[in-house]
Amino acid sequence: MVKLLCAVVGVAESVLSVRVDESDSVADLKKAVKAEKKNDLKDVDAYKLKLFLAKTADSKWLSSRLEDVTKLKKGEKTALIEALTSEDKELQGEDSLEDVLIGMDPPSTSQIHVLVVVPRSTGDDDAWSPMDPKVQLNLWKSVVRVSSEDVCSGTALVVDQTPTHLYLMTNLHMWTDATFTDHLSGHFKSEIKWYLRLFPSMKTSGRKRKDADVKDANVAMQPRRKSPRTTAMKTPTLSGKPLVVVEQLLPDTTKPEEVIRFSLDKDTCWCSSAAFDFAIFKVAVPRDNKLVRCKMSLKAYDTKNVDVFGFPGALQDQHFGHAYASFPAKITGWRGNQMILSSLSAPGLSGSALVCTKYGVPVGYIGGLDGSMKNKQYQSYAFTFQGLIPELPSSLPPDTEGETKNEL
Repeated sequence: MVKLLCAVVGVAESVLSVRVDESDSVADLKKAVKAEKKNDLKDVDAYKLKLFLAKTADSKWLSSRLEDVTKLKKGEKTALIEALTSEDKELQGEDSLEDVLIGMDPPSTSQIHVLVVVPRSTGDDDAWSPMDPKVQLNLWKSVVRVSSEDVCSGTALVVDQTPTHLYLMTNLHMWTDATFTDHLSGHFKSEIKWYLRLFPSMKTSGRKRKDADVKDANVAMQPRRKSPRTTAMKTPTLSGKPLVVVEQLLPDTTKPEEVIRFSLDKDTCWCSSAAFDFAIFKVAVPRDNKLVRCKMSLKAYDTKNVDVFGFPGALQDQHFGHAYASFPAKITGWRGNQMILSSLSAPGLSGSALVCTKYGVPVGYIGGLDGSMKNKQYQSYAFTFQGLIPELPSSLPPDTEGETKNEL
């Protein structure tokens, strides 16, 4: 038996150890790699994996102390890794490991022996066609639009659910306006303060949607078009707290419909992060609830085709003309906890949108920038869910209010 340390190229923290016989073939090694990473590689057949020896020009194994390996384990690709994974160096499935390892020192720890490349999707995925309507309908059970008057609007994800509460994940930048300051928890205020240090241009005072932001003065003089939803939100409340409306795209409908309305206060603020631009709100489950907790994936792979979609990130995007949008993109690399996306051409969604597989499984979310018309550059980065969201309530023991794990 021989133990080989393998690393998936383009994926952070993906070093794995497999044991195989030297008499085994490369095809057997592929099966062993898939078995070790069966959850992360469930959508990829073993024979489609591309394997390469991680050896230097003088036929030595890559040492873990090399800077190239350090970056490899962070999900980054260096020139050396690119060279080692060139097409002409790919190991063939019918080759025996005994032949492949000829001339190499016996594998040991503190080394990388095999580089694993997950190939880009093929077939229908290559066409970058819009997401299957049936998949979309299933996804809308967990993806909603959240808005508060004409101050903010964006996409939210139901990341957890208990018998009594839903946990809605939005972007933190949606709540930086001074309108909300007095109603947020101390933790949210601290995170927003830090966020505004990271993005000073986001600082506002009362209403971030101002007529002065509109270039055309004549357009600025025109009254804002108000939907029944917006008009309803402007109705005074006894609490004086900002109202947040949650809308869901239900089957056989073309526009989102209101399903929840809650007052923004300290009790609804559950968790937030300035560094990763998310805010999670704890909201009471409505009586006729049709929302369910989403099924997230903590892993995504370089060169994977995805869909970026959601609801327009700013109410003044009146020229958008659609209730929601979906755009094809591709994961082209990594930078820490961020996916690097290409071919994303959706300025209306740039500050508030989800990144999903073609099967409708969320793998990340757009964050870090405002979704308003002031954002001149298309957003090209998305955060993964890996290690960002704390332990969710449904995975914790019952609390004093009797919330228990709700299996969906």
